[in-house]
Amino acid sequence: MENLARFEVHSHSEYSNLRLLDCINKIPSLVSYARQIGLKGIAITDHESLSGHVQANILAQDIIKEDPEFKLALGDEIYLVDERESGIEYYHFIFISKDATGHRQMRELSSLAWMNSYFDRGMERVPTLKREVEEIIGKNPGHIIATTACLGGELSKNVLAMENARKIGDNRTAEECKNKIINFVLWCKNIFGEDFYFEVAPAANRDQIIVNKKIAELSKVFDVKMVIGCDAHYLTKEDRYVHKSYLNSKGGEREVDAFYEYSYLQTEAEIIENLTPSIVDLYEEMCENSMEIWSKIENYSLLHSQQIPKVDVKDYPKDNSHLGHPILEQMLRSDNKIERYWVNECLSKLKELDKFNDEYLDRLEYEADIKYTIGKALDTNMFAYPVTLQHYVDLFWECGSMVGAGRGSSCSGLNHYLLGVTQLDPIEWNLPFWRYLNKERLELGDIDLDLCPSKRPLILQKIKEERGKNFDAKINDITRKNCGCTLIATFGTETTKSAIQTACRGYRSEDFPDGIDVDTAQYLSSLVPSERGFLWSLREVVYGNPDKGRKPVTTFINEVEQYPGLLDIMMGIEGLISRRGSHASGVILFDEDPYEFGCFMKTPSGDIITQYDLHMAEAAGMTKYDFLVTEVQDKLVQAIQFLQEYGEIEKDLSLREVYNKYFQPSVLPIDDTNIWKQIQNVAVLDLFQFDSDIGSQAAKKIQPRSILELADANGLMRLMTGEDGGEQPIDKYVRFKNNIQLWYDEMDRYGLTKEEQEILKPHFLKSHGVPPSQEQLMTMLMDENICSFSLKDANAARKIVGKKQMSKIPALHEQVLTQAKSEALGKYVWDCGIGPQMGYSFSIIHALAYSFIGFQTAYIATKWNPIYWDTACLVVNSGSLESDEDYEFDDDGEVVKKEKGSDYAKIAKAIGAITSKGIEVSLVNINTSDYGYKPDVEHNRILYGLKALSNISGEVVEKIKAGRPYFGIKDFMNRCPLTKTAMINLIKAGAFDEIETSFKSRKEIMVYYISQVCDAKKRLTLQNFNGLIQHNLVPKELELQVRVFNFTKYLKANKKVGKYFAFDDICIQFYEKFMTDYLDELEVINGVTCILQDKWDKIYKKHMDAARDWLKENQESVLAEYNKMLFMESWEKYAKGNTSHWEMEALCFYHGEHELAHIDNYRYGIVDFNELSPVPEVDYFFKRGNNQIPIYKLHRIAGTVLAKNDTRCSVMLLTTTGVVSVKFSRDYYAMFKKQISQVQPDGTKKIMEKGWFGRGNMLMVTGFRRDDQFVGKTYKSTDSHQLYKIDEVCGDQIKIRNERWTAADAFEEEEYE
Repeated sequence: MENLARFEVHSHSEYSNLRLLDCINKIPSLVSYARQIGLKGIAITDHESLSGHVQANILAQDIIKEDPEFKLALGDEIYLVDERESGIEYYHFIFISKDATGHRQMRELSSLAWMNSYFDRGMERVPTLKREVEEIIGKNPGHIIATTACLGGELSKNVLAMENARKIGDNRTAEECKNKIINFVLWCKNIFGEDFYFEVAPAANRDQIIVNKKIAELSKVFDVKMVIGCDAHYLTKEDRYVHKSYLNSKGGEREVDAFYEYSYLQTEAEIIENLTPSIVDLYEEMCENSMEIWSKIENYSLLHSQQIPKVDVKDYPKDNSHLGHPILEQMLRSDNKIERYWVNECLSKLKELDKFNDEYLDRLEYEADIKYTIGKALDTNMFAYPVTLQHYVDLFWECGSMVGAGRGSSCSGLNHYLLGVTQLDPIEWNLPFWRYLNKERLELGDIDLDLCPSKRPLILQKIKEERGKNFDAKINDITRKNCGCTLIATFGTETTKSAIQTACRGYRSEDFPDGIDVDTAQYLSSLVPSERGFLWSLREVVYGNPDKGRKPVTTFINEVEQYPGLLDIMMGIEGLISRRGSHASGVILFDEDPYEFGCFMKTPSGDIITQYDLHMAEAAGMTKYDFLVTEVQDKLVQAIQFLQEYGEIEKDLSLREVYNKYFQPSVLPIDDTNIWKQIQNVAVLDLFQFDSDIGSQAAKKIQPRSILELADANGLMRLMTGEDGGEQPIDKYVRFKNNIQLWYDEMDRYGLTKEEQEILKPHFLKSHGVPPSQEQLMTMLMDENICSFSLKDANAARKIVGKKQMSKIPALHEQVLTQAKSEALGKYVWDCGIGPQMGYSFSIIHALAYSFIGFQTAYIATKWNPIYWDTACLVVNSGSLESDEDYEFDDDGEVVKKEKGSDYAKIAKAIGAITSKGIEVSLVNINTSDYGYKPDVEHNRILYGLKALSNISGEVVEKIKAGRPYFGIKDFMNRCPLTKTAMINLIKAGAFDEIETSFKSRKEIMVYYISQVCDAKKRLTLQNFNGLIQHNLVPKELELQVRVFNFTKYLKANKKVGKYFAFDDICIQFYEKFMTDYLDELEVINGVTCILQDKWDKIYKKHMDAARDWLKENQESVLAEYNKMLFMESWEKYAKGNTSHWEMEALCFYHGEHELAHIDNYRYGIVDFNELSPVPEVDYFFKRGNNQIPIYKLHRIAGTVLAKNDTRCSVMLLTTTGVVSVKFSRDYYAMFKKQISQVQPDGTKKIMEKGWFGRGNMLMVTGFRRDDQFVGKTYKSTDSHQLYKIDEVCGDQIKIRNERWTAADAFEEEEYE
């Protein structure tokens, strides 16, 4: 028998997980299964989320082509309330939009719910007010269908409450519930009319049976039709196990069993079975009602061509000038104001630059032609995009942000350069516009800009305000305030590793009732391989991937099989959306009506974002602008401010004027050999793009002497050796650069003719025979004398090579060899032009722009005293920008100060590099140190900033500055009381050294302070008895008193019941053993032995008389000994180590001598890293098969940890002669980076040993030097360990160990700093 036609009104997808883990359905599989079981349609009704709607709408357009009768509707399960306040019921309610108007109403209501969100009972709440529904839907009804939702709905909850009240005879409550039902239903009917339906669920649990039967009665009373809603949170009954595990993984007391038992997409047979206990006789009628809803839903589209946000521009008059360039002439007389503006601005700039000639006009004509063609195809104005951005570039500068030279391929646009959006002349630098836009790639193209991180919040707020003012009058205030400019949503998913760990947490079985332990979960996830930072999928781990050359990981498979069903859970969870966030740089700008295309929500931190992710937002008609941030912009701005403050640069110039005069790429002295020398030696702190180990090695190897060579270095350092090993592209580049004849020799070996070598010159020679860029790859393939690829084919080749698409590489290889003009030419191009870029390649356009920024950093550190640049780097790295550099906004949109955290790892590394150059960084001075670092040019030193100290906030800095001057620590403590940790760090940092007259040294200052805060006692009483016990100061003859004291503590903490102490077995045993004279005082109440608290107090006091007498007799000596112990405890906790150790803890550097300055290096085999050869010295060769494996000569270095990098498995070590980067293997690094904890008897966790790579720890490492890095290494024959921890320095000797703390029940865990 054929199923009855039915439309499903209530179902969920993974987008219901944005606030709470809830659902494991993906939209495509949900819809596919709905069609499979014969439904005529289904509505996506996620929990207050429209995030999946564009994806679903796109899917619907595809389905309708093959199944016109199937409807995929878009809805929302809202939380309907009367007021937004804590402690209320958040009633579920279903919206389903009938048409585009209804969807716009949903977008507005959903956005209001999110923008007014608040936290209640541990969860973010996003309710919708009934009066908002009245305002938005009630004024234009007929576009939204509504149902009463599930058991969480207002109707169902009041029905249950009414029936339960009647059952117990509570007529008053029952009547109240009845009235609530009447009022609610009448309200719904008034708003939605015939589009309002009662919803029942096919479930056989008690509550649902009661609700179903009662709603059937109410349906007749109110003349409201009924429909079935499955409320599907998982697909089939068999998926319940996965869903249950997913919800279990969150922990807490959430009901995940009975509540979701029937929450899957049920077949007709399942629905009939589950409705049988209640209203199965109404099944056919409810199906008909659902099809009535189906008939009301239109096939509408959310998709729209991308629209460029508008800005006010100058209205240039129409101009009939003759240029000899028809498109430009057409634009001069265009009816479109934006087109006239674009062409007039570009032409005016050409005249200003004295470049108004055919070469530039031809290029501008070419770019305009491409923009016209693409704009027509996309139904959008392509000229508006850079015009809008030009407007905001001006705003960026006005907000105090520098704007980078450009990034990505946008610098290839002459029009971008002329409009001031980018800063490189593409004709001067030969940058092809087809890399940004071309007629074969019909897409909008975007322009990414780099801004100052500290200014971005202010910039976004200014844009919000500007655009919000232009909203239509009908737009409400909260939307006007928040939605002029919003961040773009991103959706975090369960990655391979997180899916494994989530599945283990949620797994339940007889052997694992509380899930699989964390250690096992971490071990399983550690077995997942990764390539270039990307994890294999679970399917690849289990089944392999021949296209990518990946084989199944048998170790993982064997381990997982020990837990039946676990793999299914992992597979079911992997890839699920589990959280929301914001795009790193993308923003959307909105015009008069933000709800025309958009809808909005919040990140967990409160930022307003779109409800759609980037691709869906663009599909819906929105256009992304990328406002990225790079710290180098903050550093350059800070350095310029120092230069102006100290009179090195004109103070009356604006930031933009300073930039244009000194730093714009066209005015930079790019032929200055002194600057290139600094770059070649990486002698500049934080040299942009070259401040990493790999970057600095690239600069030192290549020794760039021009911007183009610097751009080559930017690309080459990212190219890796092929899988078959061999020479690194960067090493080949250096060889050929030093002797270009070697390149010609290579071509000769490939059998290339002289003519073919000449053909290759334009593509290879400018990069010394090793082309590292995407553009070089494409141009050589498009060269009609080489392979004659079309632009489309060349672009496809770029993607195949750059992303290493293994399945497509053989076909590309064949295409290159087939289309090449000769076999030798094809082979050479493949091996030497394409091969080195396999897996990654850089755009020369991007590399060139970024190389100019790198040159700017070298220029500012070379033209002026480097102390300005070095100080700027410290200011930014420490998060010590002045208070007007970082912003957040209050509820009224007013700017308020935002505290930015210090990056202590960066501070340590930067100070290490600065001090190694002989520049002094001062100690803190409580009377003169400022908020951040300041340059002291006269003394060639940097004044340490207070904000960079641990536990010193901006508020504390202001408090310190307000009370100046201070005349010593006593005066400071009286007038500026701070927390203990803040004071300790100030003392360690030497803040009182120069002002203190009462004490001779920092140690004496610390002794005084500890003595004041160690809680020393003036007199000892029984109140101090617990402390005396803990410090073993109570004599043996008072052993009974100690027992009685501890027993009393136990009673008061655990056994108080009314006015009694209720005894357990422990109490009874103690009492019978030691209180035999007082057994008559005990009582037995309801089988429990008790004693009145008053009676025990008398017994206690009598027994403690001996302790009181002892304290009186020995008061002076015990008090002195106790206070001494309290002092030493505080000293060990806060002030352990010498002043050098204190400095490292507080300042991240040694102002005095290094802690290891006087150890006997010869005794421990420690050498100076700087005296080692950059090329590892081979001790001997080990033969394995036909291979000779070098065994390197090993050395030892020692130093203090400044910072660690978990991604690169490296630590920065400050040795006595400078900063060294030390690299470990991933497994070895993992052994020592984690802290070790132990579960205590009371169930709490105690950290037994911190990870060894924490800042301030001293290490001794065995290994060898390679370039600028020390590689930790030992061989089987090595008679020492690779890593030692230095626990103590004793004169010229050190106490070391090579093993971690261990115990049978210890466990490792991630260490958080």
